[in-house]
Amino acid sequence: MRKKSDQQQMYYFSDKLKRQLVQIPHYPLTIVEAPSGFGKTTAVREFLKENLPQSACEFWYTCLGEPTSMAWMGICDLLSNVNDKVADALKKLKMPTLDTLYYMTTYLRDVHCQTETYLIVDNYQLVDSDIPRELISVFSMHGNPNLHMIFITQQLEAKQQITIHNNHIHTIDASSFFFDREGTASLFRMEGIRLTDDELEKIFMSTEGWVSAIRLQIINYIETGSFTLNTDIEQLVETAIWNKLTQEEEDFLLSVSVLDSFTVHQAAIMTGKETLPEAIQHLLKYNDFIRYIPDQHLYSIHSILRDYVLNRFHHHKPKEYQKQVIHKAGVACAAMSQYYPASKFFYKVRDFDAILSLPFGRDNYLDRHKENNQSEFIATIIKECPDEILRKYPFTMIIFGHYALMNGQTDAYLKLDKLLDSIVQNEADFNQEELQRIKGEYILMTTLGDLNDITKTTEGFKRALEFLGKPSTLIRTNTLWMYNSVLNMHWRESGELENELRQADISASIYCKLTQGHGSGFNIIMRAEAMLMRGEDDEAEILCHKALYEARSYQQTGICISAELVLSRIAILRGDVGGYFAAIKNIQDYTKENSNRYILRMAEHCMSIISLLLGIKDYVAPWLYDMESIKRVLYAPVVPNAQMLYLKLLLMEKRYNEFYGICQLALDESRNPSGNKKHMMQQVYQLIFLAIAKRNNGKHLEAQGHLREALNIALPDQIYLPFAQQEGMEDFLLELNIRSFGSVKSPNVSPYMEAPKIPAMPLVKAVQAPFGGGGGWG
Repeated sequence: MRKKSDQQQMYYFSDKLKRQLVQIPHYPLTIVEAPSGFGKTTAVREFLKENLPQSACEFWYTCLGEPTSMAWMGICDLLSNVNDKVADALKKLKMPTLDTLYYMTTYLRDVHCQTETYLIVDNYQLVDSDIPRELISVFSMHGNPNLHMIFITQQLEAKQQITIHNNHIHTIDASSFFFDREGTASLFRMEGIRLTDDELEKIFMSTEGWVSAIRLQIINYIETGSFTLNTDIEQLVETAIWNKLTQEEEDFLLSVSVLDSFTVHQAAIMTGKETLPEAIQHLLKYNDFIRYIPDQHLYSIHSILRDYVLNRFHHHKPKEYQKQVIHKAGVACAAMSQYYPASKFFYKVRDFDAILSLPFGRDNYLDRHKENNQSEFIATIIKECPDEILRKYPFTMIIFGHYALMNGQTDAYLKLDKLLDSIVQNEADFNQEELQRIKGEYILMTTLGDLNDITKTTEGFKRALEFLGKPSTLIRTNTLWMYNSVLNMHWRESGELENELRQADISASIYCKLTQGHGSGFNIIMRAEAMLMRGEDDEAEILCHKALYEARSYQQTGICISAELVLSRIAILRGDVGGYFAAIKNIQDYTKENSNRYILRMAEHCMSIISLLLGIKDYVAPWLYDMESIKRVLYAPVVPNAQMLYLKLLLMEKRYNEFYGICQLALDESRNPSGNKKHMMQQVYQLIFLAIAKRNNGKHLEAQGHLREALNIALPDQIYLPFAQQEGMEDFLLELNIRSFGSVKSPNVSPYMEAPKIPAMPLVKAVQAPFGGGGGWG
């Protein structure tokens, strides 16, 4: 429940602003929109403090310029104070786009709120949304009379032309915050200052009714007994605030100004002391331009003051002083486990030792922050860091090597590979035990670069285990399992699938010993997928349950999601609505149990696959509509799988020219005749899609050529499902005089010729409307 603050502070609000504020309880949502320095947050905070009943609830979330995904999570967590179920559903939706706003409205209808409650989102302008106004508009449609949302923001510039209009929004704009002459005089009278008519006119003309400028004039008058007229805001800050500070306070503000916000602990680090001096504590508590954000336990300097201080920092302080402060900022961020921001500060002062000393391997830090575009930054560090410094940190190099490899940063990876190889070959600078560990972890890193070749990886895992003599410390059970189709990753030779399945069994046994169970069950899932492709759905289902049992024993959520994907596909083939929804629910439940964002991405990827199998786009993740966002969201080894879905979308939307260009490029990459990666399953789908596109455009001979090529790859391994799940494929095959998928092997080997047509109609009807808790997949 709300508790009124014991600390009383006098604020004066104009009658015009008061008339606007008292309307807040009468609307589902209020926008408070005005430039920086207008007192928006103060006005809302004080209004709620003085006017809400004791029984009302009040919760705040303050945006601080964090990545989009984190900001959305913060807003959803704010909503969880009212309704956990709706908040969880919105989290899964991720930051909405125009295509997914509909699902928001569906979820928000379920908001239940029994107590008068106010949810406030402050600094909303810092949320990186392409549709900021549309998003607010949808939030206003929650429909619960007890819930009132308030968005405090600087002026928004909508990036989209489409806007949703409704009558649920109350807007308080900048005009309500300007003081007239009487309001200006009242502000001064509150401080015991009575203005003459001439003084009032001059103050009003110089400040134009802007409350921050008026308050600066008040501060200046209290200190000096005079006004500073005809000056800009920077001069006012200097005379009203800066010139009144002690040297200790100046140094403090100069140091913390480089941080967007800071905790008490970080502030102490910036001062170089164990605890904050009393004078600094007093400054933080009573300065009108330093704000405490209680929901995040952070201090933030008002932009008017911070801009002034940063200007002094950059233009009035020597370079050596700046370097010392920036380095301290890196230390302060590292103390809060903010390793990416810390490394950026250290990079500014070229302290590569400090960067490489950061524990990036702790708690999968790099994986958890993948979508912050940090892979490019790490590649820059690797490129610019002198070799002699990199050599001192072999285990950080290996962590970076894994990350560069998974993000497709080839040049960075090759540089690290060369340096690590020289360390291993020279056997210098490290004791024998360290050297053995370096060799083992290095071999494991390079082996994972050969993921597509399971024979090579098996031998690599054996060698890594020989050197380590115990499990890896860099890949553990809580390391992410990146991809949801093991078969797509490891099937690389037509006609060799059985051998590759046997090799996967051997590889899994060694790899699980090497990583204490990471990836447990991957070989079983690979075989389950193969059985599904062959029409052996009962065998595939049995294997899925076996994989689930093994994966759950080691908390391998990624493997569990892969198994549920196969089970959902089996249900689709059978027209089993109950089995389908059970698998979907399980996929969604895994995302609730795991806070790692990449697990959500895996689930979204699975839901997109399922949606396209059903011939609908309702649950396709928004990031799959753009190749750049696919590369940003997914790791490089998984991109070819997602690329297939993108091609399917282009085909469904009949964007043929775009499809032909991208598909041919993707096919060349899948074949990769001069490289070490070959992807058979991707080739099969790409050729089938090309055949369909050509056939749709009347180019039957070219279409038949592509289809025949796909069949030549797939039939030796009895891979039938990619053909059977395409609408009209039976007639297409008859054009090639192929009356049975099994003509290569045996006349009875193709179960899909007699199977229910895909998609099964009962299932399609069942999923036309968003299903419980699961409509938010894009």
